[in-house]
Amino acid sequence: MSTATPRQRPARTTPGPAVRVVRAWRALTREQRLSAFAAMSLWVTMFLPWYSESPAGAIKKGESVVTSSLTAWGAFSWVEAAVLVVSVGVLSLLFARGERRAFHLPGGDGSVIVLAGGWTTLLVIYRVFDKQSTKTVSGAGAINNGIEWGIFFALFAAIWLTWTGLLMRRAHRAEPALADDPSVHLQTRPPLRERRAERARTEAAPRRERVAPAPATAAGARERATSDEDARRLEHRGVTREDAEQLSFEIPDDRRDER
Repeated sequence: MSTATPRQRPARTTPGPAVRVVRAWRALTREQRLSAFAAMSLWVTMFLPWYSESPAGAIKKGESVVTSSLTAWGAFSWVEAAVLVVSVGVLSLLFARGERRAFHLPGGDGSVIVLAGGWTTLLVIYRVFDKQSTKTVSGAGAINNGIEWGIFFALFAAIWLTWTGLLMRRAHRAEPALADDPSVHLQTRPPLRERRAERARTEAAPRRERVAPAPATAAGARERATSDEDARRLEHRGVTREDAEQLSFEIPDDRRDER
């Protein structure tokens, strides 16, 4: 049975894409799952009919007008490309969060999704008014452009995506910690507990240096003060400190016998 060495994750087999998606989905919060649904819905609406094209001009009696419907892929331009990028980008962001990837976005994930959803909403609204016009195509005459019901579903999905971003902002969910990120090699940096303990020792060392010498210094000052005072008293009596240290008192013989 293999065990992991300190500061190193145990070796694991890489799961398949389906397993990773399921695990990431289970790790998401309620607000993040709503954002994922909205981003997925926005992508699905691109397969619905967004625009219509029909020949312009007077219609003769007995003639039928042939109207063709176009999806977002059939009339792909920079607007549809931006909608696709927003949808895929939000899904990629949420998938990374589900895998506990630790990275920071300016303003947080909720703010980024709000901006993405609002930008997509403006693009779809622009497309609604831009496509209701008539254009001339060489060899085909004039063509009337219109919108279909699918673009309104796209508009609803974009507004829904913006709303889910607001929910994420209000939830104030913390971003994954660096220690939880499976892509970070923990052996290249000390664990969080060791860093905290080292910081505590570093902060406590100067404090001990300031506080510890205080009692010894005070005691030494008192001893020096007492010694100087005794020396002044002996000098006043005409006895030096060296003489006082050499003095010895002997008991007379008669007192020894009495004892």
